[in-house]
Amino acid sequence: MMSKITAMEERRKKSRKTAAQFYAAPRKPPSDSMLPIFDKNHTQNAMARFNQTKFKNTAERTKAYNKVIRAARKYKIDIEDFKKRRPR
Repeated sequence: MMSKITAMEERRKKSRKTAAQFYAAPRKPPSDSMLPIFDKNHTQNAMARFNQTKFKNTAERTKAYNKVIRAARKYKIDIEDFKKRRPR
């Protein structure tokens, strides 16, 4: 069974960089996001690591939380457990 190639993987292959080189490279446009979300796998990872992530302030945490919720809905991921981690 073949796995689906994500848009980011396509960009990485076109740039002829290893995964380590590509994902460590600065983004264009630059992003301050500590939880990058490109596809379903990244969304699930962001949900799993949300409480382990240090944010600058509550506003940044809320912004990231909302971004993860939007992505989870887009990729039809169950968010009930994640909603319990809502920023206060």
